[in-house]
Formats: sequence, C-alpha cells, structure tokens
Amino acid sequence: MYMEQKMDLSIITISYNSKEYIDGCILSVFTSTVSCSYEHFVVDNHSTDGTAEFVEKEYSQYVVLIKNKKNLGFAKANNQAFKYATGRYVLFLNPDMRICYGTLDSLIAWMDAHPETGIGSCKLVIPYCTHLQTAISKIPSPEFSTSHPLLRPIRFLTPLPFLPYFLNLKSFGEVLQRHFLNASFEDETIQEIEQPRGAFIFVRRELLNQLGHAFDPRFFIWFEDVDLCREVKKMGAKIFYLPQVRCIDYRGRSFNTQSNSWKYLRLSRSFIAYTKKWHSPLHLLWLYFAIPIGFLLRVPKWGFRETWTALIRKN
Repeated sequence: MYMEQKMDLSIITISYNSKEYIDGCILSVFTSTVSCSYEHFVVDNHSTDGTAEFVEKEYSQYVVLIKNKKNLGFAKANNQAFKYATGRYVLFLNPDMRICYGTLDSLIAWMDAHPETGIGSCKLVIPYCTHLQTAISKIPSPEFSTSHPLLRPIRFLTPLPFLPYFLNLKSFGEVLQRHFLNASFEDETIQEIEQPRGAFIFVRRELLNQLGHAFDPRFFIWFEDVDLCREVKKMGAKIFYLPQVRCIDYRGRSFNTQSNSWKYLRLSRSFIAYTKKWHSPLHLLWLYFAIPIGFLLRVPKWGFRETWTALIRKN
C-alpha cells in the first residue's frame, strides 16, 4: 500500500562503493531544490568502501538511508525506496551525478504544465579533464556544463545490432554509436525522445503506481531503464528531454569496481530478459548461441580466476 503523498519530489539514489561521489551528489540536490518539497532516499547495496557509514555520519538528517546486507541489484533497490516514497514525482538519480545548472523546481513546473508527459530527463555532461573533475568534486559550477561532451538520449534498443558485441567484434559503445544515437540531436531544444539515459530519470508518480513498482524486478542491472521507458510509452505517456537542468555524469564509476566478466554476465542476463519481454522469441535463438561464444572468446583476456569468480558470484 502506498503512503499518502505529501512531497513534490522523491529522489532515489542507489549506492554501491560510491563514497567518492555520493557527497557531491547529495550536496548538488540541496542547491537544486529551491522551493519544492522533497525527500532523498539513499539505498546502499552492501558497499565495502564505507559509503553507508559516510552517509549515515554526514547526512542522516537530510537523507533516508537504507542499508542492504547484500547487493540486491539496481531495480530491486529502487523498488525498496519506492515503497516509502511520497512524492508526486520520483527522480532516479545515480550517485555519481552532479546537478550543476538549473533547479529541480523547474522540472516540476514543466511537468505540471504538461500532464501528457510521463518522464523527463536532463542534459548530461561528461567530465573529461582531471583538474576539472577535482574542481567540481563538491558542487559543480554552472559554467562547466556549457562546453563539454554530452551523453545524448538514444533510440529504443533492438536485439540484432548487438550480435557483433556479443561475438566480441565490437564494443557496447560502438553498437550504441552506430545504431541508436541521433547525430543531429538538438542539445538545447525541449523535445520528445524515446529513451533518456538511466542516470537521471524524472517520472510522474501515478505511472509508477500503475506499474506497481519503480523498475521491473526481473532486471538485476542494465536495461531496466529501457524497460521502464517502453512501459511508459505503452501507457500512452510521452518522454521529453528538458535541457533547462544540466548534470555532470561520471558514467557508472561504481562499475569500475566490478570485473569485466561479471559485467558481461549481468548485461547478458538482463538483455535476455529484455528481449523476452519486448521482442520476438526468435531473437533468443541467436542470443543463446552468441552469448556463451562471446564469453569464451573473452576468457583469455579476463583470465581464468576472474572468469571463475564471476561465474560463481551470486550478486
């Protein structure tokens, strides 16, 4: 049962070994919530770097901390916090994100004025210089967001273009670049899109209530954001890119602590779940062939010990 809604906005951040970046994330939320009422949940997925202890010590008065005794994955951890969220809107915000320009109040106002919109997303900026990363380690300056490379929205993913990736012929990024990015995308224009990047997803609460969860729990990590966007589109709502808010995205720094073999296995399992749900079962024929072949082709690079450890890991 959902609690009575009181807040304008519920922010949910899932942390896993995110101590280096969670500080700046929480502080940037402070500066971008000028007039709206909000609550910020941090769900820690059993970090080993002291993330949960840091948040508990420094921000216990400002965030609701949920500490898991094991890594439940991204989807289930978000669903944990969603059970307690009371906001009219829910923002899924990665721990390595910094809101650096504009306010979340402006997104709420825009969404209120456009009830046909189910999901909003911001402009994502990529940091690429060490000295600039140091300078914005706490709260990024607005000037930083205007002249750096961007992570643009993408088109809905389809299975077949990923065949070269699974066969170890191309990288995941190369597949996205060639098949799913829009090279002529207008970065400063409010526009309807298919899929925002999962690091910042601003969702109308009633749509999540209809789904009964934040993300489909069948996804441990990866493709749960694509799945949510497809569900929202299926319900007849629109998804918009809103550049009035800009964020610096450190692009999955928590994943740097995971082995490549673990990431390949998790991505593969989620891709199979995504394909089963949204695409023809015929795609599963080549997926069940290509994924093990790709795994074996990568073993010499990964090493036997890393590969075996990934295979026996439970989370």
